[in-house]
Amino acid sequence: MEVHPGESLVKMMESLDAVRTGAVEMAGMPIAPFSANDPRFAAAEVPFLVNNAEADAAIQERTLPMYSKVLEEKFNQKAISSFTVLALEPVSTRPVKTSADWKGLLVHAISPIAASTIERLGGAPVAMPFPEIYSGLDKGTVDASMFATTGMIAFKIQEVASHVTLAYIIPAAVVIDINLDVWNKLPNNVQDLLVEEGLKAQRETNARFVENGKKNPGILAGLGIDVYVLPQAEREKWREAVRPYSEKLIADMGDFGQELLKIAAEINAKYPY
Repeated sequence: MEVHPGESLVKMMESLDAVRTGAVEMAGMPIAPFSANDPRFAAAEVPFLVNNAEADAAIQERTLPMYSKVLEEKFNQKAISSFTVLALEPVSTRPVKTSADWKGLLVHAISPIAASTIERLGGAPVAMPFPEIYSGLDKGTVDASMFATTGMIAFKIQEVASHVTLAYIIPAAVVIDINLDVWNKLPNNVQDLLVEEGLKAQRETNARFVENGKKNPGILAGLGIDVYVLPQAEREKWREAVRPYSEKLIADMGDFGQELLKIAAEINAKYPY
């Protein structure tokens, strides 16, 4: 098995089609950006769907077979692993602690879901390529970005931003899948091994990101960023502002969306905000 990191083999937005056609045999990709291909893929980034990283990790175990069913039926591929990469949260050059703080805020958006969420919170989304987050904040092109805390640390975001608000706003997940024609040609014992290793990787990676979710706020604070955990009452105000959009995403998924809501309710009861 050869691994080609980043976009060295295919561009991220080409991944779904590349696996479908067999141009590549496997890929690891964030699934929600492909919601234009099927609205059910938006399940990975429904705003405020889960309360925290623990809930986000737990929901992956339940949604993996749901994603795989869609991929197998429509896109000639099978999902073997799914894991959280933590939520997209606002990192900014000024505090974002209340609904009023979103007004007039220019916010970098890395996906249509992020853009729509920012609009409903009162900000103004600005589309730009993912690698330009740092330069956008540095040049003042944007006042904030929706970004996961692990990425904030990796991008040294403390050099260009001073505030982070944690509210688990937009969850995000990566799915690892394999071309279905390749899968069907594999011996049963190799298929069993891939399923076993895929689930093992899912457990271990979810656990790692949950641990990162606990450690990252302290790391960011140590780097000089003001880290603010949004109180539950204020989070409910933000959630209500975005609710019509979240409900539309769910409605567009049909029965898949209703099952997603049921699963999320069970998991959130176990992992409160």
